[in-house]
Amino acid sequence: MQNQISDDADLRDRFVPLIDPTTEANGQKVYDYALEGLRGLAAIWVAYSHIFFYNFKIDPAYHPAFSFGYLLNAAHGGVLIFFALSGYVIGLTNRLPFSKANAIKYLLRRFIRLYPIYVIAIILGIIAAPTDTWKTILGNFLFLQAGISALLSGNGVLWTLHYEVVYYIAFLAIWYFRPKIIPLMIGSLIVACLFPCIPLIPPIISGYAAGWLFWLFGLWLAWKKPRSESFSKFPLFTYILLYIATDKLSIGESLLSNLGLTWLRLAEINITDFVYFPLCALLFASLTKRYIPYLRWLGTIAIALPIFQTSYLVATGKLFTDQGLLFASIQMILGLAIFGWNISSNIFSSFTFFGSISYGIYVFHMPIMNFMQRISVFSGSPITFILRVLVWAGVTIGISYILELKVQPILKRWFQQRVINQI
Repeated sequence: MQNQISDDADLRDRFVPLIDPTTEANGQKVYDYALEGLRGLAAIWVAYSHIFFYNFKIDPAYHPAFSFGYLLNAAHGGVLIFFALSGYVIGLTNRLPFSKANAIKYLLRRFIRLYPIYVIAIILGIIAAPTDTWKTILGNFLFLQAGISALLSGNGVLWTLHYEVVYYIAFLAIWYFRPKIIPLMIGSLIVACLFPCIPLIPPIISGYAAGWLFWLFGLWLAWKKPRSESFSKFPLFTYILLYIATDKLSIGESLLSNLGLTWLRLAEINITDFVYFPLCALLFASLTKRYIPYLRWLGTIAIALPIFQTSYLVATGKLFTDQGLLFASIQMILGLAIFGWNISSNIFSSFTFFGSISYGIYVFHMPIMNFMQRISVFSGSPITFILRVLVWAGVTIGISYILELKVQPILKRWFQQRVINQI
């Protein structure tokens, strides 16, 4: 493989600045701050949505009547961005030929990166809501949640880590056999679409396939597409607004309903999530400055889907009966109105700090929210709600900062010297 990187390459693929080994400045690796910012934005989407869509979590005696959550909610779409980012950076940082030693090092690096913070997140979840059985707790420690085990009551967002671990392990086969990625993506699409129709197959299998499509897309982009400096500015605000609108318009669910397919057994990640793919591809093409075939068609589909869905909602009289749908239509219209406003991807660098601690934000924000719910003093009004949100955000960011940027590097260096370098 060309552009190979050394064994000491930083493999912290999800939650530290993304390394692009195809670009160097003064002999130093260049970090992709735009993608790091996108990761930070995705983490903010998830945490923000949980403030407003989990009633009386932040404040046990008050919750806003106005639907603030609809203003910046793309939580589910943010998870799909995490998957694509994970595949992308695993592709960038694993270009050495497959070998037993390299595979062991890869798995150990994944372990030391994810597990110490993950264990703390589980413990906080258990303390925040001590109602789970030992089987559920053990299952979560083994990354079996969402697949075999139930979710933790105090930290249900950890379900996505199960998918990530499955994809990390599945990558070993790709690394070894080096197949063409596009046929794998097509195969994932077929499995995700057909397996829900087969009663004997657990829904999680099609769920793996649906999420795997996004993960493989990131991997394909990293391995196969060279950078193009001809890319400079894009309608990024349009993409973001359409992405947020798509998250609330329930385009996939509506399509299945109209086709009479509501009986399908679907996992948390499923075929309805494919409506995000065109916009996800547009965002990644913009931020990585990589050429993607049929990008114009993807752009057309990305715009057409919310327009058709909104038109359908207007025709059926459903648009004005749901605040979320109304907000989504406004965001779509605003996004289309500023379509000609092209900006540099550097604007995402503003979220780089949040990208560097996004793992911590993701795994800690929910148990801390559950702790807030158990504290009844100073609650019951808009003022207390706002102040509690600030406290929750400060504690979440503070813990994430300490563990991600202070403790984690020390653990990584120790583990590198004492374990990985001995292999």
